[in-house]
Amino acid sequence: MAEIASAVVIGGTSGIGRAIALRFAQAGAQVVVAGRDAARGDAVAGECAATGAPLARFIAVDVADPQSLESLAAQTDAAIGAPQVVVNCAGILQSGKHVLDQDLDEDERMWRINYRGTLVGCQVFGRLMQRAGRGGAILNVGSLASFAPLSLPSYTPGKQAVQALTGILAAELGPHGIRVNAVAPGYTLSDGLKARIAAGERDPQAIKDTTALRKFVAPEDVAEAALFLCSDRAASITGVTLPVDAGWLVQAPYAHYLRGNPIRQAAP
Repeated sequence: MAEIASAVVIGGTSGIGRAIALRFAQAGAQVVVAGRDAARGDAVAGECAATGAPLARFIAVDVADPQSLESLAAQTDAAIGAPQVVVNCAGILQSGKHVLDQDLDEDERMWRINYRGTLVGCQVFGRLMQRAGRGGAILNVGSLASFAPLSLPSYTPGKQAVQALTGILAAELGPHGIRVNAVAPGYTLSDGLKARIAAGERDPQAIKDTTALRKFVAPEDVAEAALFLCSDRAASITGVTLPVDAGWLVQAPYAHYLRGNPIRQAAP
């Protein structure tokens, strides 16, 4: 029996979203892949179908446009009914900078896509799932920035807002049998990071050294966490943001504390 009967993955055309869509398809779910790039979306839907998914299709959406998300919900309802699972994975990244140098146009775009896109996705599909009365699960995608003050002055507050939104929605939708959780990926070896490493813009060993497990996170690692949180195996889990970070959040404070307070070896 499929762990998940049907799922919509918003931002499912590449990276972590693609991995989540494929993992749900492998579990036997009907999968709607949503995003802006039709060529990539159709390709991912084809990959999902090749795994044996009973239905896999791409529907275009622009999360910066609330009407586009409303249309996605209506098209999804027509194709598969109210989905059992909705994943809000669409987002854009930011390069490091100081708060005093933050451009306001960039700030507005980051909030419109990363936070409001997630908010509206939760709204339109939460209403659809609530009306259907069959419960289900919503999964948002946070970040290490949901927990730490990273030098990304628009991205970080937005991802912390996603964490807060996840908790609020869990309380509001829980009485309707809808669980709401989030994953917070660490340094994930996606195509974008691979390209930066190949161009010499990132030092892979330095990145791995910031994690307790001394490794990158694979998109498939995040997908496994997503499958768990959205399945009945997590039936009593709601309102959590689960780090999938190879131990970055524990390694960073541990290593910095150790620098000023080294552990002395006991005398023989």
